[in-house]
Amino acid sequence: MKVYPKIPRHDHPVVPEAFFDSEDLVVVEKFDGSAFRFTLYDERYADVYPKIVVDAADGDGSIVFGTRKSIRGCANDNLEEIDGALHRAVRCLREGIESDVLRRLHDEYSSPLIVYAENLVYSTLDYGYTDGSLPALIGFDVLPYSDVKTMMSPANPYAETFDGFLSTTATWNVLEQIRDERAPTEHAFVPATILAEADGFDPESYEFPTSSLSEDVRVEGVVVRSDAHDRRVKLVREAFRELNREQFGQHPDETDTGAEYLVAAYCTPARIRTEVRSMVIEEGREFGIHLADDLYPRVVEDIWTENYQEIMQLNIELTPADVYPLVAKRCVAELRKMETNAELNAADPTTIWHHLS
Repeated sequence: MKVYPKIPRHDHPVVPEAFFDSEDLVVVEKFDGSAFRFTLYDERYADVYPKIVVDAADGDGSIVFGTRKSIRGCANDNLEEIDGALHRAVRCLREGIESDVLRRLHDEYSSPLIVYAENLVYSTLDYGYTDGSLPALIGFDVLPYSDVKTMMSPANPYAETFDGFLSTTATWNVLEQIRDERAPTEHAFVPATILAEADGFDPESYEFPTSSLSEDVRVEGVVVRSDAHDRRVKLVREAFRELNREQFGQHPDETDTGAEYLVAAYCTPARIRTEVRSMVIEEGREFGIHLADDLYPRVVEDIWTENYQEIMQLNIELTPADVYPLVAKRCVAELRKMETNAELNAADPTTIWHHLS
């Protein structure tokens, strides 16, 4: 399946000056979750699919799915073999997608289709994930295999446009047709919310609205689409970017102190989750936020053990004691995300993001 093209910010040099003067602009809510894509394996078009999709399929009519960069499996696979953060999305593929309709659409477009969606897992914004009122997947783009020029992304990710993707009208038509409205809300598939259709758009004066998912949450941002330009352009709310830094940590280039740089560069979510799994699986500890007290010193020790030589070569001033409270904060945030997404996906917390980058 084609990797979804990178969407540039509204002020990126690659965005044409004339883009925001277009007469066909559509403003779509940008959701805060995790990238997801799927396709129905249709033996009639077997030669069109890449080998990795054919290998993942469980026969004709099975749905193959992936995250942003990797094919993860087939909807028929045992959930125990699938990363816990994807369980609700896979249940959605089983219950919320009209596969027969998707197959008929293959005839209409003389090609199988790739559907791009947001997997609603807790990342930065809490839309009210554990109250059972949120859909599992939100679809926002569709690409026929026949219009895929290459499965490879360009060296410069912003050099790629959305040439070949279905028009906005055709996309939402497909998304509406393939959703099974009988599915329970927590396993439902829905199209993304179109906020406005505009003849021209001023990104500098745009006021971000409340999310369609929760009246208590302002949108992460919006994506502005133009079929005429074959482009998508994003606007992200500044307050969201600040909250995202709190949840995931700063980028090394944004840090002011040596301790902040060390944590930004080496205290990764994967490193924290590895220590959590060790404590729960190997040592038999009960999972929970209470693990943070013992977790953060272990993460600091692991950073020094694994990266000592590299750290010693950094040109930074560092007070080692300052690292501990920063790592502790990161550990608490990661434990909360694991806990929330485990409940959301009805999965073992130690399987959440176990195989996802």
